[in-house]
Amino acid sequence: MVTNIAPQQSSIKDGIKHEDNNNIEKKVDLEITCRETIKPASQTPYDLRTFNLSLIDQWFHDCYTPLILFFPNKKVASVIDIIKNLKESLSQTLTRFYPIAGEVKNNLNIECNDKGVNFMEARVNQSLKEFLREPDDKKVRELVPNSPRTGESSIGNYVMGVQVNTFNCGGIGLSMSVTHKIFDGHTYFLFMKAWAAAARGSPERMSPSFVASQVFPNNPSFKYSWPSNFTCTNSIITKRFLFDSVAIAALKAQPVRCTGLSTPRSGPTRAEATSSLIWKVVAKASSKVRSFGPQSPHALFSCVNLRKRASPPLPYNSIGNLVRTATAICFPESQPDLPTLMGEIRESIAKINSDHIESIKGDEKGHQEFNQILRSLKDLTDVTEDGDNCLFVTSIINSGMYELDFGWGKPIWFYDMNAGFSRIVALNDTLKAGSVEATVTLKCDEMEIFEHDHELLSYATVDPSPLNFNAHST
Repeated sequence: MVTNIAPQQSSIKDGIKHEDNNNIEKKVDLEITCRETIKPASQTPYDLRTFNLSLIDQWFHDCYTPLILFFPNKKVASVIDIIKNLKESLSQTLTRFYPIAGEVKNNLNIECNDKGVNFMEARVNQSLKEFLREPDDKKVRELVPNSPRTGESSIGNYVMGVQVNTFNCGGIGLSMSVTHKIFDGHTYFLFMKAWAAAARGSPERMSPSFVASQVFPNNPSFKYSWPSNFTCTNSIITKRFLFDSVAIAALKAQPVRCTGLSTPRSGPTRAEATSSLIWKVVAKASSKVRSFGPQSPHALFSCVNLRKRASPPLPYNSIGNLVRTATAICFPESQPDLPTLMGEIRESIAKINSDHIESIKGDEKGHQEFNQILRSLKDLTDVTEDGDNCLFVTSIINSGMYELDFGWGKPIWFYDMNAGFSRIVALNDTLKAGSVEATVTLKCDEMEIFEHDHELLSYATVDPSPLNFNAHST
């Protein structure tokens, strides 16, 4: 109901400023036209007012991840009607995903007080097609809500912010800023799928499962936190790399050299293929910038979804950070080849099995095991001051992101922005089957070497326009 939408400020003319780039020249002619708070359509019952975070949520870095979906308005629907529908369907969806309308009180729980979601509207003075010709990272960030900001703490803040950017052609850029205290990639997709279904008027009413804190209960005396050397944002740069289907096929034609798996699959997955190449080139770039001896390791941390790997599996619609990092190690001095790196990645992920997940469940025993895992992680990352011997990889390949439909067409581009980590790779699908888009963030001196590497460029295109690899026209 519209009465659940509480207006605040009306309009301002300033473009959005990313917190690390407050003084940069604006690349987008953008006007904020409205700021509101969207509240749940019905109040959260009193007995659900405290939502416990899981142990994994507790450990995750307190930051916001910016994400954006671009939609052409092919049905020429009224932008006014689209935005009205988005608000009302968001209000309905928040009744089921009630922690997202709450307030993070501390590292252990969310107060489900129906604070609501920060909602902004903006007009972009160009067409969607014009915008997508050269959408570099800084340019896209200007379409992200300026509150909550990436670097802010979620304590006492909104759990989520939304900004609806309308282009002259009627196209939409639907951006969000979501706290990592409860959102992993799968949780984001679940929420968006439920919101899209509500916006379409679909009878489908997916309700989230809140089992994470029961399976992995938090611990007030937990002593490990997200390593600070992963979040150094001084002198970092983000670029996109497209691996088209031909490049992926060539990478997947290589064997996976495993030593610890008795029956390895014959070929790599898209994630394994692209991760191994990026890891190889990043490790090489890091070793050129800083000294790596024969025994100096370089680690790849792959984020692994625990839902299907648990026994029995956790519900598909479980929300929260239900992920673990799989650790693979290489030694840049030895110049490892791709089959070896693919094997290292596969074997590291294979260790995140049902037995491993069982070992970190529950209270005392699970907490001890989780502490030991994080102690080993800290020891590895403490080898260098800035964590320059590490790289994180997240993947939402095959998530179904490009199937989201709010009633006025499916997205033509999805972009997952860096939340403020110093070395991270995000792997996504594109609309063209079989291809992969990798968003890579590195220190500037490493990126200078990385993006000009001949082996990388034999497979990837740097910062391509999404118009070049989309199946649909804007």
